Amino acid sequence: MAQIYEEVGRPEDARKSRLRGIELAESRLELHPDDSRALYMGANGLVALGEKERGLEWARRARALAPDDSMLLYNLGCIYSLAGDYEEAMSCLEKSIGVGRMTQKAWYEHDSNLDPLRGLPRFKELLDSLE
Repeated sequence: MAQIYEEVGRPEDARKSRLRGIELAESRLELHPDDSRALYMGANGLVALGEKERGLEWARRARALAPDDSMLLYNLGCIYSLAGDYEEAMSCLEKSIGVGRMTQKAWYEHDSNLDPLRGLPRFKELLDSLE
Protein backbone atom coordinates (compact mmCIF):
# COMPACT_ATOMS: atom_id res chain seq x y z
CA MET A 1 0.00 0.00 0.00
CA ALA A 2 2.81 2.38 0.85
CA GLN A 3 4.18 2.32 -2.70
CA ILE A 4 0.76 3.07 -4.11
CA TYR A 5 0.31 5.98 -1.72
CA GLU A 6 3.72 7.33 -2.73
CA GLU A 7 2.88 7.05 -6.42
CA VAL A 8 -0.39 8.96 -6.03
CA GLY A 9 1.20 11.75 -4.01
CA ARG A 10 0.06 10.79 -0.52
CA PRO A 11 3.35 10.60 1.40
CA GLU A 12 1.81 10.80 4.88
CA ASP A 13 -0.44 7.83 4.14
CA ALA A 14 2.59 6.00 2.74
CA ARG A 15 4.50 6.65 5.97
CA LYS A 16 1.60 5.44 8.10
CA SER A 17 1.24 2.34 5.95
CA ARG A 18 4.94 1.53 6.30
CA LEU A 19 4.83 2.02 10.05
CA ARG A 20 1.84 -0.32 10.29
CA GLY A 21 3.58 -2.88 8.08
CA ILE A 22 6.68 -2.82 10.28
CA GLU A 23 4.50 -3.22 13.35
CA LEU A 24 2.83 -6.27 11.79
CA ALA A 25 6.19 -7.74 10.76
CA GLU A 26 7.54 -7.29 14.28
CA SER A 27 4.47 -9.03 15.74
CA ARG A 28 4.90 -11.90 13.31
CA LEU A 29 8.61 -12.18 14.10
CA GLU A 30 7.92 -12.39 17.82
CA LEU A 31 6.01 -15.61 17.14
CA HIS A 32 8.08 -16.84 14.17
CA PRO A 33 11.59 -15.33 14.22
CA ASP A 34 12.57 -17.35 11.15
CA ASP A 35 9.86 -15.94 8.87
CA SER A 36 11.90 -14.67 5.95
CA ARG A 37 8.90 -12.96 4.32
CA ALA A 38 8.15 -10.91 7.45
CA LEU A 39 11.81 -9.95 7.55
CA TYR A 40 12.06 -8.79 3.95
CA MET A 41 8.70 -7.02 3.96
CA GLY A 42 9.65 -5.22 7.17
CA ALA A 43 13.10 -4.45 5.77
CA ASN A 44 11.57 -2.65 2.81
CA GLY A 45 9.50 -0.44 5.08
CA LEU A 46 12.42 0.28 7.37
CA VAL A 47 14.73 1.30 4.53
CA ALA A 48 12.01 3.40 2.90
CA LEU A 49 11.50 5.24 6.22
CA GLY A 50 15.22 5.96 6.53
CA GLU A 51 16.11 3.21 8.99
CA LYS A 52 18.63 1.88 6.52
CA GLU A 53 20.94 -0.08 8.84
CA ARG A 54 18.11 -1.80 10.69
CA GLY A 55 16.38 -2.59 7.40
CA LEU A 56 19.53 -4.03 5.87
CA GLU A 57 20.07 -6.17 8.96
CA TRP A 58 16.57 -7.60 8.53
CA ALA A 59 17.35 -8.17 4.84
CA ARG A 60 20.54 -10.07 5.71
CA ARG A 61 18.65 -12.21 8.22
CA ALA A 62 16.02 -13.05 5.59
CA ARG A 63 18.65 -14.00 3.03
CA ALA A 64 20.43 -16.25 5.52
CA LEU A 65 17.17 -18.14 6.03
CA ALA A 66 16.32 -18.64 2.34
CA PRO A 67 19.29 -17.72 0.12
CA ASP A 68 17.82 -19.24 -3.06
CA ASP A 69 14.21 -18.09 -2.73
CA SER A 70 13.48 -16.14 -5.92
CA MET A 71 10.77 -13.95 -4.37
CA LEU A 72 13.05 -13.06 -1.48
CA LEU A 73 15.87 -12.24 -3.90
CA TYR A 74 13.59 -10.01 -5.98
CA ASN A 75 12.50 -8.15 -2.86
CA LEU A 76 16.09 -7.86 -1.66
CA GLY A 77 16.86 -6.26 -5.02
CA CYS A 78 14.18 -3.69 -4.26
CA ILE A 79 15.49 -3.11 -0.74
CA TYR A 80 19.09 -2.66 -1.84
CA SER A 81 17.95 -0.35 -4.63
CA LEU A 82 16.12 1.83 -2.09
CA ALA A 83 19.20 1.74 0.15
CA GLY A 84 21.45 2.95 -2.68
CA ASP A 85 23.49 -0.26 -2.99
CA TYR A 86 22.96 -0.77 -6.70
CA GLU A 87 25.61 -3.47 -7.09
CA GLU A 88 23.94 -5.68 -4.49
CA ALA A 89 20.51 -4.84 -5.87
CA MET A 90 21.52 -6.02 -9.33
CA SER A 91 23.16 -9.17 -7.97
CA CYS A 92 19.96 -10.10 -6.13
CA LEU A 93 17.75 -9.37 -9.15
CA GLU A 94 19.97 -11.38 -11.48
CA LYS A 95 19.98 -14.28 -9.05
CA SER A 96 16.20 -14.09 -8.68
CA ILE A 97 15.94 -14.79 -12.40
CA GLY A 98 18.72 -17.37 -12.59
CA VAL A 99 17.89 -19.43 -9.50
CA GLY A 100 14.17 -19.12 -9.21
CA ARG A 101 13.10 -18.15 -12.66
CA MET A 102 11.50 -14.95 -11.43
CA THR A 103 10.69 -13.80 -14.94
CA GLN A 104 7.65 -11.53 -14.59
CA LYS A 105 9.12 -8.78 -16.75
CA ALA A 106 6.37 -6.30 -15.87
CA TRP A 107 7.48 -6.39 -12.22
CA TYR A 108 10.98 -5.29 -13.16
CA GLU A 109 9.65 -2.68 -15.58
CA HIS A 110 7.12 -1.06 -13.26
CA ASP A 111 8.23 -1.54 -9.64
CA SER A 112 9.06 1.96 -8.41
CA ASN A 113 11.53 0.52 -5.90
CA LEU A 114 13.73 -0.25 -8.89
CA ASP A 115 13.62 3.26 -10.37
CA PRO A 116 17.17 4.09 -9.23
CA LEU A 117 18.46 1.18 -11.34
CA ARG A 118 16.73 2.03 -14.61
CA GLY A 119 19.63 3.97 -16.11
CA LEU A 120 22.17 1.22 -15.49
CA PRO A 121 23.30 -0.79 -18.51
CA ARG A 122 23.24 -3.89 -16.31
CA PHE A 123 19.54 -3.31 -15.54
CA LYS A 124 18.78 -2.86 -19.24
CA GLU A 125 20.57 -6.14 -19.96
CA LEU A 126 18.50 -7.83 -17.26
CA LEU A 127 15.30 -6.58 -18.89
CA ASP A 128 16.50 -7.72 -22.31
CA SER A 129 17.17 -11.18 -20.91
CA LEU A 130 13.49 -11.46 -19.98
CA GLU A 131 12.22 -11.07 -23.53
